Formats: sequence, structure tokens, C-alpha cells
Amino acid sequence: MSSVFMGIDLGTGGCRVGIYDDTGRPLAFEDSPLQSSYPHPGWVEQDVDEWWAALVRSVRGAVEKAGIDPAQIAGIGYDAHSASLVALDEDLRPLRAGIMWADVRASEQAQRGAEVDHWARLYNGGGADAPSAEWFLYKAVWVKENEPQVWADSVWLLDAPDWMGLKLTGEAVINITSASLKMHHNNDHGGFPLDYYQAVGAEGLMDKMPSQVRPLGEELGGLSAAAAAELGLPSGIPVAVGTIDAEAGMIGMDVLAPGRMALITGSSNPLLAQSATPIFAPGLVGAHTDAVLPGQYTVEASQSATGSVMRWFLQMSAQDLLEGHRNGGPSAWDVLNEASKDIPPGSDGLLVTEYFQGNRSPYSDAKARGTFTGLGLHHRREHLYRAIQEATCYGLEMNLRTLREHGLQAQSIIACGGALSSPPWMQMHADVTGVEIVITEVQDGPSLGSAMMGAVAAGRFADLPEAAAAMVHEAHVYRPDPERHDEYRFWVAQYAQLYPALKDVQHAVHDHLAG
Repeated sequence: MSSVFMGIDLGTGGCRVGIYDDTGRPLAFEDSPLQSSYPHPGWVEQDVDEWWAALVRSVRGAVEKAGIDPAQIAGIGYDAHSASLVALDEDLRPLRAGIMWADVRASEQAQRGAEVDHWARLYNGGGADAPSAEWFLYKAVWVKENEPQVWADSVWLLDAPDWMGLKLTGEAVINITSASLKMHHNNDHGGFPLDYYQAVGAEGLMDKMPSQVRPLGEELGGLSAAAAAELGLPSGIPVAVGTIDAEAGMIGMDVLAPGRMALITGSSNPLLAQSATPIFAPGLVGAHTDAVLPGQYTVEASQSATGSVMRWFLQMSAQDLLEGHRNGGPSAWDVLNEASKDIPPGSDGLLVTEYFQGNRSPYSDAKARGTFTGLGLHHRREHLYRAIQEATCYGLEMNLRTLREHGLQAQSIIACGGALSSPPWMQMHADVTGVEIVITEVQDGPSLGSAMMGAVAAGRFADLPEAAAAMVHEAHVYRPDPERHDEYRFWVAQYAQLYPALKDVQHAVHDHLAG
């Protein structure tokens, strides 16, 4: 067997490792679970040492499953969740648990940033939207102000992808994706906004961060002897500068040029696209300069609750189906897909908004909430199931409209993630939006994208577009049905009226409960 490439994907729920040949054929996967803790409301943490332990288990398991000689691994790439802050001492030991991307303890620090008029705010809806408490900068300031001993003892404050690069190679850099997406770095404006950092209280932070910002796919260094010994691999394997998991998914789905968009379905649904020019607009995040490829801009429109709403529905209303599947029966998806197959567009008058955890795009409203409207006694469980599916597609269409308004047209959407387990749902995405939904052969986009970065670092390919041409292949295309698309126009129009109609009520209820 010829050389192969390893992709490491550190997700919130586990560390997944895939091994691929240079045509993108998967040889093995291994996933080791991880657990989060929630010490206070709005806080989410994980044990950083367990990240490494999970990585070791997954690497060793994947190599064993692939049945390869470890010496055949010619390159390694990696991705991880972001912004997840890691504080390390001089011996590279974690000083505290990792503060996870979903943690919003730094809301006060983010609000401070919202009061500063600066180009650093462009990525937040062109400056119209508030900075997110999830971002790395504000978490670092929170540590400085609330855990001064951790701050004082920290030699490194790193985002999770850069922690992984350091562990693998001993080299500390900031990957351009984390810098641009989570740290306000913008090459069009000179890099890091140091005066903005100072304005929000981040004096001294740059001294605790790597001095270099590096593009994706470049060789970071060789696998260190210490890491190689734990992983069961030869030392010196080229390791690529890594990235954030969603952007690794873009690479693994060949969304590397304007016109193609990546829809990563899961608990939430990020819609990611590349643009030749910067796009700044309320409700959009970005467009982030050079975040995936030099000279391009990465823009995101994200639905904050999609698969999580479906999971809520199944747990609340379909325990019998879930239990039946555990006992060897068909999946809840299959049962409900069959039951709902003849329900027409619009679910017989039932409309849902999927804002169960607020709305990120296009409204950027954390106080928005989910709604069911139009319920009648004729509606059954399968109507609710279908209406939730439709809502996620309506929300996608609203985000596509925002992008279209700013000149970014989707010729096709490449999808991956949990929703692919329901083909009727994927067809619905095409019917609602009128855009082809493409499924690639390897649906594990992040690990493939990371392996592709490893292949570029190893010199197998000149760059990521060349790697994508060789390693990413289409498997199926869901094409929109013109008649159903035309019918869905009416239902999307009604969906679009629900948020402005209910906004004031939902804000008042939120404020009453919070006060």
C-alpha cells in the first residue's frame, strides 16, 4: 500500500481520527468520546488532558483498524472546536479546565467590546451586531480579571487547534482561521487590532500568544519524539498547520471557491461560503480575511438550533419510537419519514420557528424563541416532525436570501452531518431553497479536510484546491422539484413574518423571566 494521510478532528463530543489514501478513500475511523462539565450557568468546560488521552486512543485505534504500518502515514492534519481557551504553564501543563467554545461567561467583557467603535467589529455584522461572548479574546480577558493566578502563571493562552499543534510538534503558532474567526485578526487592516485589545482590557495577552499567524496546510513541523511515542507513530511525520472544525469541513467538501456553500448539519447548522470580496452585513459573521485560503473571505450565516430541536422533539414526543429502535426496531427517523411522506408542503397549516436557542442569523437575537403556530386538532405527531424539518429549511432560505442581497449566490450547497440520515429532509432542503444539495462520498468532512491538509504539508499536493480535486468526490445530488419549490414560496413568506410579529412579545417574556 502507498502512503496514507491522517486527519484528526477534536470535537465537543469526542476525538475522531480518519485515515485516507491520496484519492480520499477512507481506510479507518476511530472515535473516543469526551464529556463536558457545567460548573455554573452559561459555563462549559472540558478536561484538556482528556483531549490528549482521547486523541491517543483514537490514533492507535484507527491505525489498528486500517491494518497499516504506521510508517505509511506520510502526513497529519488536525482541526478542533474554537474558541476554546487553553491556559498552559511553562511545562505545557494545563492550569485549568479548557473553557469551551459554547461557554458564555465572558458576556460582560464582550459587552465592553460592543461599546468600542473600531474596525475590529466588522466581522460582527459589519459592526451592527454585538461581539459574541464565545470569542477567544473575551474569554482571555475574563481569565485575567477573574483568575489572576491562572493569568500570571500562563505561559501560553491558546485556542484548541493551536494547543493540538503544540502538543503534536512542540511548535506554537496561531492558525489563520482561529485568528480571523475568533480573535478579530484582519490582514486587510494590518493583523491584530492591538488598540481594540487594549480597550477591552486585554493588555499583556499578546505576550501569552504565539507570535506567528500561519496559513492552513503549511508544514508546522515534524511529529515530535514525545508525541510519536504516545501515539505509536514514527517521529518526524510532517504535521500541517490546522484549523477550526467547521472550516476543515469546508475543505473536506471542496468548498474552496465562491459559488459553493457548505451546510454542516448538526445541533446547529452553520452555512459557510467563500467570497472574492469582503461582505459585511447584520446577521452575518465575517467575511473573515484569508481564513481558509489567501485572498478569499469566509462568511458564515448560522442557525443556532436545528438538529437540537429535532432531538428535543423526539425525546419529548417519540420515546416509544426511540425505545423500539433500541430493542431492534426501525429508527424513529424511518418511522416518522414513512408516516409524514404524504403531508403536503406547509404541514397542513403548521408553521414552526426553530429559534429554541435564539437566532444567530439573520437576526442576531439571543432573546428570540421557538414557536408553533397554526395547530389544529387534525394535526398529528408526524405533522410536528415535518414542520420542524421545514422550519430548519426555511431558516436556511432566509440566510441564503441575506447572502444573495450582498451578491453571493449559491450554485450548489454541499451538505454533511446528522441530517443526511433522513433523505426526505435533504430533498426538502433542495425543494425549499431551489438549490441543489450535494452529498460527497466521504461525509466525515472535517477529518477528510484535516487529512488533506496533511497531504499538502507532506508535499503530495501543491495546495488545498489540488488536494480537493483528487480527494473529494460527489456521491449524490438532491435536485429541487420545481412544483414543490413554487409551493414553498408561500410558506417561506409566512415564516418570514413570524419573527417581526412576535419579537416584542418574546423580548418582554425573556426580560420578565430574567428580572
